[in-house]
Amino acid sequence: MEQALSDVTVLDLGQVIAMPFCTMLLADLGARVIKVESRERGRERLSLGIKRVRDGREERVAPAQYRERNKQAITLELKTPQGVALFKELVKHADVVTENFSVGTMNRLGLGYEELKRVNPRIVYASVTAFGQHGPYAMQRGYDILAQAISGYLSITGFPENPPTKSGQSISDYYAGMLCAFSIVSALHYRHRTGVGQRIDMALLDSLVVALDNLGERYTVGGEILTRSGNIAVTGSSTGVYTTSDGHVAVSAGASDAVWRRFCEILGRDDLTRDPGFATAAARRDRRDEIGAIIQAWTAKRPKAEMVADPQVQAREMFVEREHPVYGRLKLTGSPLKMSETPGRVRTLAPMPGEHNEEIFCGLLGHSQDDLARWRAEGVV
Repeated sequence: MEQALSDVTVLDLGQVIAMPFCTMLLADLGARVIKVESRERGRERLSLGIKRVRDGREERVAPAQYRERNKQAITLELKTPQGVALFKELVKHADVVTENFSVGTMNRLGLGYEELKRVNPRIVYASVTAFGQHGPYAMQRGYDILAQAISGYLSITGFPENPPTKSGQSISDYYAGMLCAFSIVSALHYRHRTGVGQRIDMALLDSLVVALDNLGERYTVGGEILTRSGNIAVTGSSTGVYTTSDGHVAVSAGASDAVWRRFCEILGRDDLTRDPGFATAAARRDRRDEIGAIIQAWTAKRPKAEMVADPQVQAREMFVEREHPVYGRLKLTGSPLKMSETPGRVRTLAPMPGEHNEEIFCGLLGHSQDDLARWRAEGVV
């Protein structure tokens, strides 16, 4: 099947979450993503894992199978002159280079954007770091929890009586990865029109600042400092998590007046649609706790099955089963990229480190088997 990005080649130096997730999205849409890692990094990638028992034996399945799916993998030591030379050869065949090393690392290796632009003027070069390539924090190492803290995301998550609470997963890595993928596709579109490549500078912190929705503007415009509101939406809508007679249920009836009226009919509280204190979105914004109490009183008397039964994830094929050459049959996260002509697809699972060395170095670059054997012995690949 022809895919949207099947004519795009990406050299992926990404590690951990943000950039591997970004390039996974590109690979799902057909891009040829070549994962470049040192032997040591490859071993590290396989060293941890999800514990399971198969055929009576305990084993560990390497983590992040889905973030590395649909990719090819080569080993290359960029701290050697030969490794740098080979990477530059690859850049001549590539459309995109991606990395999420600390600021300055690629320049020290002789592989920064300005250097690679001389090798391939059309290259799109994307970086993801904690704080971006410039600013007072740029040279500091950072992780998701710092982005959550500095952006204010941490302070609006949790319950009022409890301390700030981090997101259940590394949310800034996923936001930044998605925004980086979007930026790469945009840069490729621009290059198609102009022939000019460019550099993309993506920051975990920036990705969460924009993810605050209008909460930032509620401070910069209105001077309102928002804090934690638990599972009830800060906007005063009916959205929240409420207890039932046998568990919990998530409710989202929106903030519009039309939806509110329909929701009040379900609650048997038509009177709320006529009460000036609840009839409009502006009025409800200041009565968040009262609205929450009204909904809670209604849900508490009912079992959750009466309100929720959702096969949607299965219908959307958000978990798929595939065969892995080492781990056997695995059920993994599917692709969220639903497109009528070129949908995202899970073609292959994560490659083993160096699995495609021969195909890339000998097939793509045209070097000999003897060259590959020598580089392997010298620790270059």
